[in-house]
Amino acid sequence: RVGLVTGGGTGIGRATALALARLGARVVILGRRADKLAQTQSLVPEGAPPITAIPTDVREFDQVDAALDQVIAEHGRIDLLVNNAGGQFLSAAEDVSPNGFRAVTRLNLDAPWYLTTRVAARSMIPNGYGKVVSVTMTPRRGIPYMAHSSAARAAVESLTQTLAVEWGRHGIRMVAVAPGIVHTEAWEGYGLEPAKVAESMLLSRLQQPEEVAAVIAFCLSPAGDYITGTTIAADGGWDLVGPFPAM
Repeated sequence: RVGLVTGGGTGIGRATALALARLGARVVILGRRADKLAQTQSLVPEGAPPITAIPTDVREFDQVDAALDQVIAEHGRIDLLVNNAGGQFLSAAEDVSPNGFRAVTRLNLDAPWYLTTRVAARSMIPNGYGKVVSVTMTPRRGIPYMAHSSAARAAVESLTQTLAVEWGRHGIRMVAVAPGIVHTEAWEGYGLEPAKVAESMLLSRLQQPEEVAAVIAFCLSPAGDYITGTTIAADGGWDLVGPFPAM
């Protein structure tokens, strides 16, 4: 299989790309920073297919189109798509500017929508096969100071359901995976204390990127062939007990 992973230079995207490569997929990663993409490429285990990196800002549709041109020219098709690239900032809802709201929704909603529909139109529908996993987040009932991102992620989950209905006849499966608090370089940018936050988790620790990647890989493998149109909350139970006002 040929797999395309966005945000493949760090965190969940890197872990997912490496997991798919270990399973034998021909993986292409997209991301804005060429140096981070190169680091992911350097971590491919011996014996696994090499990972192709294409520096791309997934918010820019012309860059997405150019990346898809390259992937299809080199590999002939795209079987698996992981919409992982995302980001947001903490802010009270009333303080988010229109530009700030738009920046978050462009990355967390517009980009997955465009990439998914283009991959489907150019490869998955004509080939009668495809799997798409989109990374969202929990708690799904809302997170304080995350109104912009919560809205975008909920929209992606709804889009996942709708496209599963539309494209099921084409052999395309659609799944969203909603992690909890994943200890990544990006998360550390919020300035929260990992040990303190871990005290609030049911499992008394933060989630690791590899744990999210394992769920994504399961969905993309033959074991996940009969899973579509749903969101899998792989969050260590945080949807049951969080969020907390301090977060």
